[in-house]
Amino acid sequence: MPVELKQHYVAFLDILGFSEMVNSDSHGDDQENLSKLYKCHQSLSQIFSGHADCTITQFSDSVVIAKPFDVEHFTWFVEKVADYQRMLLDEHLLCRGGIAVNKHYSVNSFTFSAGLIAAYHVESKLARYPRVVVSPDVINLVYPDLRKIPSAVIQEDDGLFFVNYLGLTRRKRPTKLKTSVKIVIDSLVANNEPSVREKGRWLASYADAILKTSHSKPRFVVK
Repeated sequence: MPVELKQHYVAFLDILGFSEMVNSDSHGDDQENLSKLYKCHQSLSQIFSGHADCTITQFSDSVVIAKPFDVEHFTWFVEKVADYQRMLLDEHLLCRGGIAVNKHYSVNSFTFSAGLIAAYHVESKLARYPRVVVSPDVINLVYPDLRKIPSAVIQEDDGLFFVNYLGLTRRKRPTKLKTSVKIVIDSLVANNEPSVREKGRWLASYADAILKTSHSKPRFVVK
């Protein structure tokens, strides 16, 4: 196999709350977080098993998934990212991320990738909330006619498109989905950190729009 850079879809995913989970398991007798994360990691290769040319790397709180670029399989790639997000949610975990297209090479433990740098930039600069944002460059490349964008991605009022993982997976274990969403939202909005509460409010609004729930609270309370 030649060592050369080729165009790939690259997803960079950041598991939220990872430091707190490591700290909790390291200082207590219960290692629930380790078990949950390892379970998700083991299932990740199964999710992407439909294409042998996908590569998956996980280190610390970061997951990198890459697949050679072709327009035909973009929706498949997005759907599989959504399946992974849903698997995390079922374990009451969330991730934030970015998807980009650029030159990429990865084999075993070695990665050399402009695609990874671009996807990381999307995650760190644009995603902000627990969503996986698709780079505007990818949207323009795959869907030059924006009217033909499938429901696998959804556009927010900031103009960005992200993986519609609640919509894509809402028919899979729907009762568990709604239960998991409520547990995660309740946990986030009760947190002392404003940035964490913000993520909870965002997830509540997203769930209300897709699942027709009513988790969002009034923004202003006037007496």
